[in-house]
Amino acid sequence: MSKEIIPAGQSISIAVLFITGASLFLGTSSQSGNSSWIAQLLAILLALPLMLIYARLHVLFPGKDLYDMLIEVFGSVLGRMLSCLYIWYALHLGALVLRNFGEFSKTVALTATPMIAPMLMIGLLCIWVVHAGIEVLGRSAKFLLLFSLVVILIIQLLSVPKFEYHHLKPLLNAPPGLIFADTAGSFTFPFAEIVVFLGAFGALPAKGSAKRVLVGGTLIAGSIIILITLRNLLMLGPDILSGLYFPSYVAVSRINIGDFVTRIEGSAAIVFVTALFVKVSLCLFVSCNGMAKVFKLESYRSVVLQMGLIMVYLSDFIYSNIMEMESFAYHIYKVYALPFQVVIPVFLWITAEFLTRRRGSRPQAPPEQQPE
Repeated sequence: MSKEIIPAGQSISIAVLFITGASLFLGTSSQSGNSSWIAQLLAILLALPLMLIYARLHVLFPGKDLYDMLIEVFGSVLGRMLSCLYIWYALHLGALVLRNFGEFSKTVALTATPMIAPMLMIGLLCIWVVHAGIEVLGRSAKFLLLFSLVVILIIQLLSVPKFEYHHLKPLLNAPPGLIFADTAGSFTFPFAEIVVFLGAFGALPAKGSAKRVLVGGTLIAGSIIILITLRNLLMLGPDILSGLYFPSYVAVSRINIGDFVTRIEGSAAIVFVTALFVKVSLCLFVSCNGMAKVFKLESYRSVVLQMGLIMVYLSDFIYSNIMEMESFAYHIYKVYALPFQVVIPVFLWITAEFLTRRRGSRPQAPPEQQPE
């Protein structure tokens, strides 16, 4: 079977939709009130050096994904143990995003439908596209991103008459501690979650493509998130915004141009579904790819169905209610995700740079990892 390759343009589309993902409707940490958009700017600035570290790993290990890097640098035993952690993280993250959609359906859209039904539908769709291959996901993401950008732009323009600019005042009124807390929350969710994309680095074509994909995807997605945050803030105000589970849906539902343009929140919900579809699909692909690398399977496709159904089942019982979901997303997740997003990748990068300089070339694979 030939190696799957996704061009840089499609990779950027995946990265943008992955980062925006659940944050389009769930929002990001907003303890700082009308300064939350400033916290997101700081989070983007923090994320950019991390993206450069991820891109450097692709230069040091061209054609290899995160699991190959871990096994090559840390050896067969420790490398596979760390790989198992990332298999869990990708699987868990996909389940969290599915549950976000399930709670949205139960609370807003399909209130009389059991939550497992819409999550299973999205899960089966993700199983199908991952089994078809990462190239299919890349082509789908490129089209879905274009569609999403058009819808977001139209909604932004229609929202302008509802803006109340006094909600931005007084500027920088929030205590620095709350702004820094929001910065940390926005850094881990959603920007640094792109660490999952390292599990698909083997599909990137050239050495320089990773930097373009990660930095470009972060800047585009960050701009979208800031625009949506400002829209919600200007339409709802910081007090109302902090008490909503799905602020974007409520904000868009207030758009009313005469008696002609009304009830367009359904269009915004479609954008949310397309973004989470790409995010869950990438998480599923990375977890299946890790299973294939750790257990030396012939193809990741052999475990796609099983891992996908496990992800759906995990999403069903991972929380008791929507309040637990919000508490985990805004308070616990920033601590839980930090080792996966920063600690292990930075340690991997430092170790790889040391080995590269000591040997005068990139680290050589252990004997059992050499291609036949």
